[in-house]
Amino acid sequence: MTAMKSHKIYTLAQLRSGEIVYKSKLREEVPKCDEHPDQNLNVYCNSCEQVICTTCSVLDHEKHSLTGLPEAVEKCKKKVTEMVQNSERRKTELSTTIEEMLKSRKDLDTMFANTQKKISKKAQQEITKLKQEVAKIKKEEQKLLKETNTIYEDKLKAFEAVQATNRKEVTQTEHKLEEVNQLMNQASCYEI
Repeated sequence: MTAMKSHKIYTLAQLRSGEIVYKSKLREEVPKCDEHPDQNLNVYCNSCEQVICTTCSVLDHEKHSLTGLPEAVEKCKKKVTEMVQNSERRKTELSTTIEEMLKSRKDLDTMFANTQKKISKKAQQEITKLKQEVAKIKKEEQKLLKETNTIYEDKLKAFEAVQATNRKEVTQTEHKLEEVNQLMNQASCYEI
């Protein structure tokens, strides 16, 4: 918005580190309307989604849905809080999914190792029982190990793809949460 073009934007990390000290100028200086410099911005136009002055509300926004600024700020805060809660819930769900995928991966590894052991044990038993068919049994063992390995690699690729997607969504959700927190900090400037 034009009224905010002179604002300086800092990261949450800068504020937390103490590098930047937040000072609200809202209490010192109320933002003024660009079209009517003698008027304070004190009305929110829901239709245009912008803060306007009383004169603009009568002249340019008479048929629009208008709300007092404190009520609009509270409504915005409520929406932001809901978005944050939804994002936090989604982040938790994704984290749980990642944990489940890791457990499934571990189970798959164990199952793969056990399957290999069983195949090798069975092959050795057959070799002992049937010395005359050693070559045939060894060939069958190699075939089964290869098939098991192929299945394992296919499953492993699928798990890694899903895990990468879930990590990406967690990262995106974290970025969105940071953006939302920045917006909430900016929105706090309009609290009266």
